[in-house]
Amino acid sequence: MAVAKKAESNGFFSRFKNVGKRTQYIREVWNELKKVHWPTRQQLLTYTAVVFVTVAIVALLIWVVDSGLTFLLNYVLS
Repeated sequence: MAVAKKAESNGFFSRFKNVGKRTQYIREVWNELKKVHWPTRQQLLTYTAVVFVTVAIVALLIWVVDSGLTFLLNYVLS
């Protein structure tokens, strides 16, 4: 039978135990974000429009198929 270990808790100050590791992690994340090639405003608007149009087309196709199947089932069952 497994024995559950009691969580170590030294109170409020246990939260600040690894402050150095946390700040190092934040610095590394910040340095990686500096390396990212961010899109321009025009690219962002273009990509957003492409996504919206694609979602609208897929939604329309799903609606057409759903309506067609509903019509067929109602015709067959009635």
